[in-house]
Amino acid sequence: MLRDNENLERHFQKGKNQNIQPKEMKKERFIPRCREFAYVTNTGTLDTPGNTVSIIDTEKDKVTDTITVGNNPLGVAITPNGTRLYVTNQRDDNVSVIDTASNKVIDTIPAGDRPIFVAITPDGTRAYVLNAFDNNVSVIDTHNNMVTDTITVGNFPFGIVIGNTPFGTRAYVANTNDNTVSVIDANPNSPTYNTVIAIIQVGVIPIDVAMTPDGTTVYVTNAGDNTVSAIDTGTNLVTSIPVGVGPAGVGIGNTPFGIRAFITNSDSDTISVIDADPNSPTFNKVVDTIIKKVGDSPSDAAFTSDGLKGYVPNNLDNTVSVIDTSTNRIIDTIKVGNIPQAVAVGRVCRLVDDDESSDESSDESSDESSNSS
Repeated sequence: MLRDNENLERHFQKGKNQNIQPKEMKKERFIPRCREFAYVTNTGTLDTPGNTVSIIDTEKDKVTDTITVGNNPLGVAITPNGTRLYVTNQRDDNVSVIDTASNKVIDTIPAGDRPIFVAITPDGTRAYVLNAFDNNVSVIDTHNNMVTDTITVGNFPFGIVIGNTPFGTRAYVANTNDNTVSVIDANPNSPTYNTVIAIIQVGVIPIDVAMTPDGTTVYVTNAGDNTVSAIDTGTNLVTSIPVGVGPAGVGIGNTPFGIRAFITNSDSDTISVIDADPNSPTFNKVVDTIIKKVGDSPSDAAFTSDGLKGYVPNNLDNTVSVIDTSTNRIIDTIKVGNIPQAVAVGRVCRLVDDDESSDESSDESSDESSNSS
């Protein structure tokens, strides 16, 4: 009987070990964890430098990390696959390349004199950097992070957007000092690749540009005459839209009400909402103005992929306002670094082990419990 008990004990112990083994192996398994983050450049001043990028988790609306970059960062763009972030450092005349999985700077690329803003092609293969004091654009191959071309544009290029229009991939560059937009052919298979193929007259002191997802309209903020120029990319015809005082930034969101262009009016501390749906009876008209809880000097706007939330840096109170696009109300204010200027939103995936994934889920549950209480 004792022998039988020993056999049973050995059998039970063997079963325990078999049950334990997968649990131990589970710790070595890695699973993809994907989230959308908002990346905000903190430009700072000569006396109080910023020189950082604040990373906001768009699920929690909290800063989860801060990355040190170069001197006086301004422009920021994320690759379509979410793996790399490009940040222009104005006073260093270079571009920081950040690995979004580790939040580390992995490369630094020399650019022209005073690189201002950056945009990335829809296929993620090239980054276009505006060099304000050189009046040109540096084209970076994102595979090897080398400058492969330089394109001359207008006087003091400041804002840029790249997208797929009905006529191919185009870059639109706002030239602040000559009130124009340079149109660059960004299709590598075109005979006019990386050349300016059109110059469009817009409003006074154009600053920022954004394109609708279908590529049919480009919106340009004109800080000098309080208007937005809506460019029909098929005809290059311009519609002028009055907005608030000192329009600075523009972001496009696919909201519950359709495509909308959000204009940040830096001098009136408001956000004008333009109907950007060409099939709407109110197309290219201001359909709402966000006034309450907007921060001091809103400068830019970017949106989550589902279009439900927008993020607006306020550069004079060091915060980011969060917009609920279903109500056009500010639902949160997030403290960031010194003089936040530009923002980009992207989906980032990284491999985590099961324990880390469980920890993150627990954190989310705790946050939800705290918010509900």
